[in-house]
Amino acid sequence: MLTDRAKTKDPKKDDLDLGEIFYIEILKAYIANFRVKNITAEKLSERQKAIETALLQYYQQREMFDYHIRINNRCSHIMTEAEKSGCPICKKLVRVFDGRDLE
Repeated sequence: MLTDRAKTKDPKKDDLDLGEIFYIEILKAYIANFRVKNITAEKLSERQKAIETALLQYYQQREMFDYHIRINNRCSHIMTEAEKSGCPICKKLVRVFDGRDLE
């Protein structure tokens, strides 16, 4: 779907995230270079595969980040309670998880 959008003159990007927009823009540049014969079809195919791989890695990283945020949101009230009324070890754990205690 993104590849087809990149082949059009002015692809609609309103519903895309930043990684998808970059994929389309980079692929558009490669296609433009192919059309004016600056690169071969083989080179275009290689570069397309490379940016597809990069896009898949971006999707994986975004998924891990979203998962981490969900966990953080679920634990935030527990961490707040542990810092307010927990034992010294609990308070230290909260500071470590928050990044306030780097030692």
